[in-house]
Amino acid sequence: MKFWKWLDENFEEAILMIFLVIMSVVMMAQVIMRYFFKASMPWPEEFCRMMFVFSGFLSMGYCVRKNKMLKVDILLGFFPEWLKSVIDWVGKIVTLLFFAYLAVKSWDTVQAQKMLNMTTPAMGWPWWIVYASVTVGAALGVIRQIEDLVKMILKKGEK
Repeated sequence: MKFWKWLDENFEEAILMIFLVIMSVVMMAQVIMRYFFKASMPWPEEFCRMMFVFSGFLSMGYCVRKNKMLKVDILLGFFPEWLKSVIDWVGKIVTLLFFAYLAVKSWDTVQAQKMLNMTTPAMGWPWWIVYASVTVGAALGVIRQIEDLVKMILKKGEK
């Protein structure tokens, strides 16, 4: 049970940390190869670029989970509490709808990329894998936003 709780609280953060470590190790290996052995590897830049893209989109779920979404808090200070609550609810529902729309549309793009059967130049990976990062990130955003809305409902029920 502790593992599942930890996974729920830290999934995105753990993945992002692993990606950062992998990117650092790969780029350090590239630097060592280039400057000490005078032999550059062809794939590390492309690999790290892909990991960076994945990190960016996977961070959507992390931002929702940690309540780090972009918002203008200074304006909320001028409103009464009940209106702040309404604005918060509307913002979370709009965010959920946006992530859901993004997940569906990006899935369509992934399917289109699969049909094109294009590969990356250095590693030869299918391009749809890169595009799938948007789908995975948006799906995590949907899951985390639903969790957030459920928590808000449960808190409101306790009061």
